[in-house]
Amino acid sequence: MTMATPGTPPAKLSQRMSSQDASFIYGESNSGPLHIGTLNIFDGPIDYDEVVEHMAQRMHLLQRYRQKLTFVPFNLAHATLEDDPDFDLHNHVKRHSLPEGTDDKAFVRAAMEIFEPVLDRNKPLWEMHLFQGLAGNRSAIMWKIHHCLVDGVSGMELLTVALDLRAEASPPPPPEQAWEPPPLPSPFRTLTNALIDLVQNRLNDARKVAELVESPRAVAEQATIVAGFAGKMARMMSRQIVAAPWNAGLVSPARSLAWLNVSFTDLRAIRHTLGGTVNDIVLAILSEAAARYMKHHEVRTNHAPLRIGCPVNVRRGGESGALGNRVSMMFPELPSEPMEIVARVQAVIRETERIKAGNEAQALELMLSGSDLISPPMMGLSSLIGTRAIDLASRLSGLAPAGIAQMLTPPPSINFIATNVPGAQVPLYLEGRKMIEMVPLVPLSANLGYNVAIVSYNQMLIFGMMAEPRLMADVELMQAFAAEVFIELMGAAKQAAEARTSAGSNAEKASHAA
Repeated sequence: MTMATPGTPPAKLSQRMSSQDASFIYGESNSGPLHIGTLNIFDGPIDYDEVVEHMAQRMHLLQRYRQKLTFVPFNLAHATLEDDPDFDLHNHVKRHSLPEGTDDKAFVRAAMEIFEPVLDRNKPLWEMHLFQGLAGNRSAIMWKIHHCLVDGVSGMELLTVALDLRAEASPPPPPEQAWEPPPLPSPFRTLTNALIDLVQNRLNDARKVAELVESPRAVAEQATIVAGFAGKMARMMSRQIVAAPWNAGLVSPARSLAWLNVSFTDLRAIRHTLGGTVNDIVLAILSEAAARYMKHHEVRTNHAPLRIGCPVNVRRGGESGALGNRVSMMFPELPSEPMEIVARVQAVIRETERIKAGNEAQALELMLSGSDLISPPMMGLSSLIGTRAIDLASRLSGLAPAGIAQMLTPPPSINFIATNVPGAQVPLYLEGRKMIEMVPLVPLSANLGYNVAIVSYNQMLIFGMMAEPRLMADVELMQAFAAEVFIELMGAAKQAAEARTSAGSNAEKASHAA
């Protein structure tokens, strides 16, 4: 994935939300807000007024950040994103002055309190929070961006546009003309535009059907792929997975965070020596850490597997900068008991190779494309009923004893989500201050009380571990197990490399002797 260059405007944006984008609006609840973000820590103090000016100079490159949701009467079509005539940067860039010398633990608590609430849908769906007063003469910026606007990849592209590649970078060239947003469309105009789009979509659907009729083999192939994958999904979801403690109830709005930084160079060396891909090594770290966490808490796994949801970027070459959500998913199932670390890596490689051989992510993408055929009123109504029920059940489970709350919680279909997003491999700057850490922030919802986002930045790989403290009170322990696993992986890779060198040396000596 090629990252956007700072100062480069994104591609032309669509107005009407896709079904995948809209699903993040429909599926949001008070207990499960669906915004993503990053926690960026900078070396040195940052002035609030300078941040506002910095963003003001780049807003013409961040068009989506000046647009708000406009809903269609009766939800006859998905919402559009329209330029907000009342846009005020001060409503989105906010300052928090912490006591001088605030340590990371207190800072994270303060940041999570800001991250927890849902975003105000009457304004463009993003916020940028400046935290001043961190120990070590540091500052931090926390981004909150609704998932309906961006996925991890497109969100990272916007972040690189907002920051600089050099400490002394000049602001980008100003726009050719000043931004003058038109008034928001009236309800009648919104409804009319929706009806026009619906007619156009039906014409496009008819055109696609006509094209498919001319290619019956393609229709048969796609139908076979979808039917085969649907059968696989049904069989997979019918299999029991491990009853992890972080899935034993419904999440509340509260959040806790821990993160782990590892060297990308070391990670690549592990992959080179032990095999697999970088993502395979990441899954080995996370699955083994989860297994050790459950053993520490004396969880009876009954040899049921861990099932991890792994988003897969399905953008084509020309879609870079298009924003929105373009993801599919794969669901590796891995052992839930601790393993010898090389055996863990080999188990992950076997599982991901099985998934890739079955083209499961591509099949799911094809299946998800059919969501456009579901009417927006049906999507909206069913989601509204579901999210209201989840919020009510979450409040009730918070009042009930743990055992009863667990009985009221449906069994999980996956244990946690692990999403890996490529980032800039060079330092980024804000107002001359170097960003020294970038921690990704990922949503939680329903009975997913623990999820992980992984991002690469400046030759580091950062694991952002988000948890709901009622379901996982010790996310720092999960982080410690992940760090332990990484150290073991480095040791195993070093030992394997030395063994290969020794074997090669012995073979060379034998050859000379012969």
